[in-house]
This record gives sequence, C-alpha cells and structure tokens, in this order.
Amino acid sequence: MFDLLLTGGNVVDPVNGTFRGDIGIKDGLIAGILVPGSGAAAKEIVSVDGKHVFPGGIDPHTHLGYANPFAQDVNTETVSAALGGVTSVLSFHRHYQNAIPTPYDDYPDLVSMVEDQAHVDVGLHFGILTESQADELDKYIDLGVSSFKFYMAYRGADGKTVGMINEIDDGVMFDSFKKLAAHDHAVACVHCENTDIIGRYAKRVKESGMDGLAAWNAARPAFAEAEHVRRAGYFAEQAGCSLYYVHIGAKEGLQEALIQKQRYGRITVETCTHYLTLTEDSDVGTLGKVNPPLRKQDDLERIWEGVISGEISCVGTDHCAVCRAQKQGTIWQAASGFPGMATIFPVMLTEGYHKRGMSLQRVAQVTSYNAAKTFNLYPRKGTFQIGADADLAVVDIEMERVVDASVLGSASDFSLYEGKTLKGWPVMTFLGGNLIARDGKALGARGNGSFLKR
Repeated sequence: MFDLLLTGGNVVDPVNGTFRGDIGIKDGLIAGILVPGSGAAAKEIVSVDGKHVFPGGIDPHTHLGYANPFAQDVNTETVSAALGGVTSVLSFHRHYQNAIPTPYDDYPDLVSMVEDQAHVDVGLHFGILTESQADELDKYIDLGVSSFKFYMAYRGADGKTVGMINEIDDGVMFDSFKKLAAHDHAVACVHCENTDIIGRYAKRVKESGMDGLAAWNAARPAFAEAEHVRRAGYFAEQAGCSLYYVHIGAKEGLQEALIQKQRYGRITVETCTHYLTLTEDSDVGTLGKVNPPLRKQDDLERIWEGVISGEISCVGTDHCAVCRAQKQGTIWQAASGFPGMATIFPVMLTEGYHKRGMSLQRVAQVTSYNAAKTFNLYPRKGTFQIGADADLAVVDIEMERVVDASVLGSASDFSLYEGKTLKGWPVMTFLGGNLIARDGKALGARGNGSFLKR
C-alpha cells in the first residue's frame, strides 16, 4: 500500500516525455508510476486531474545570506521556493555579511541552520576567494560540498561594489581546477567577467553621464564576459575538471562557451530567468541591476534558442532577497540583485512553453533534471525513477495570475514581474511526499528541509 497516490495527472518526465499516470509514494520516495485508474491502494489519494506533475524544481543559482543573515534567508527564501515549486535550492555561499574570506570553518553551523530553518532542501556551493580557501578544497568535498565558485570579476575596486574581497588570480584558479579534476563529481563554477576591462569601461560610461540599464550594460560589456568564458574553458580543458558557466546572458558569451564545449565535453552552461525576460530597454529601472547586466533583445532571443535547443542545460534565478530600498538612486548607486525563485515555473511556461513552443519535457530538464545530473543530486532528485525523493511540483499550465510580490514569500518586497500576468503556476508542492505548499499558501514548517550533501 502506498502512503500517497496522486491520480489523473500528466507526468512530465525529463527522460520519457509527458504522459498520463498515477504516482505512488511511500516513505517519502517515488514507489510507482502507474497507468491511470489502476485502483492501487493508498492511505491518502489526491486527485491532480488535468494538472501537470514536474519533478520538484532545483534552483542551482541562489544567494542565501547576501541581503540578510544566512539563517533568516534560509527560512524566508525557502518558503518562496516552496510556493514556486522549487524543492531543492543550491546557494553560492561566502561570508556576505563581513566580507572576511577565511576558510569555511563555520560549515557545521551552516548545516545546523539549514536543518533548523529550511522549508525545502538546501545545498551549498562555496565561493573560493583566497588561496587559504583553495587549499581546503579536498576537505570541503569530503564534507559534502562538491561545487565551488570562482569569481573572475570582483577584483580590486570592482569587488568593493558588492562587498567582496577576491584574492584569486588565474594561477590559483588553475591550480584549484587541477585539484577538482581528481574528484569526478566536483564542479568548478565560474563567474566570467574581465575586471580590468570593466574598470576602464565603467569609469568612461559614468563620466559620460549615462544612467539606467543601458549604462550598466555598456559599463560591463558582453565581450568582457566572453573573453573570460574562453579563458576558463581552456583552463578546465587543460586541468581536466568539470566546468559550469554561471548566468550566461549574452550571445557572445554563449558562442564562446559552445566553442569550448566542442573542444572539451565536461562543460555545462547555465542562464537565468531574467536574461530570458528582460533587456536593457525594459521598464524595471534600477530594480533590474544585476551582474552580468541585462543585455539586448537579440541576446535574449539567442539565449532562448540555446535553452530550447539544449545548448544551455540549466536555468537558475540568481535569487537574492534584496529589498526595493536598496535598489534606489542611480544605476551606479543601486544594489545588484533581485528575487526570482517563486516565478521560475511561471516564467518558463509563459515565455518558453506558451510563447515559443518549448516542450514541457524540456522545461523539466532545465528546471530540475540537468541540475541534478550536474551537481551530484541524481538519481535522488530531478527524476521520476523508483526510489527518487518524492519532490514534486503540480502545475496548472493554463492558470493565469498577476504577479504580486506580497504573496511570493520572499523577504524581498518586489518582483521584476510585478503587475504582469504569467500563465502556468504551481498549485501544489511536495517535499519527500509531504505537501508543503498549495494554491499559493505555504503549508510546511521550518526544519522540514534537509542539508544536501553532494
């Protein structure tokens, strides 16, 4: 007998496509995918007739602890994740509150905060900002943190704009890549922007009197990202490690990533929802400030081509719980970052499925399956295989809702899509077979989530 049986839904399987089926759950795991109306026995039966059931979303790119203390963000932002059908959150972690780049000796505290506060499962990527941190890569991997972010941007004055100390040069990064190559499941994540070029361009653009999103795009030009994409890919090839390009949003950067991927197979490309929906001409003002910047319409369309074709494997959000007050002033004064986890499924369904004909199977791949495969969560996550965690997002793909930040669960008080109508919303979210969100209301409790050792 199953603990729970979801009946009559359309299963969106990342491998086998979309089909009608009942989903049996026992002990928090997927225990059966059955033909509809099989009559299987279960302690509880829930009809999801007419809805589509996706693997719970995996957001591979968030920043818990960036705008608020880590424990606070773990609590509030995982509520937002649950409302958005996201059941696993991977957060790029560094010491945001004080910018001290010491080794991560606070790892046990971070795990405890996740276990105490999280509403969904949470794992960490560690930011490697000093040689002392790079020296401890093997230790971090043994602890269950197997992916690491290297910032080719944010050196010197550029680092001060985001409160970061970054002492990693190309030599330390390459040596780190070689260390990671010794671990098959370890991944180097790279933020590609040439700090030296950005420093000169930003000075010129600011002195010209330009403001707004177009000025930010001009100050951090796409070719400065593309040059570092090429360099990082070559380093990964020489070192023999797995490489993950974070937040690629310009056609130049994507082109260089694909050239490197042709040369060397262990490369994965990520984009983020804002590069699929907004440009330097969008009407969001400084709320849309982010690094790398929002680009142009032809960049947006090329990135969509990459997502639909499979050139781009993962879609994240770069979620930060920044508030509107921190986004005020000129583009030079406003903070970078914004929330996004609660709207990842609506964005992908509205702009991808409904507008561009992207298959639902492909939506499932870029929102869960590929991230699970990349970051050593498969086959526990991102799949309907028997024995996988029963993390599920039940979605009404025809539901239209006007975006209202006040009901999205985040500590942030705005959404980039505020007032816009999106089509395709999660109506139920299950974590380990437990219903944690329904019809826009969070039902779970803090501490329901677990720390993801990978």
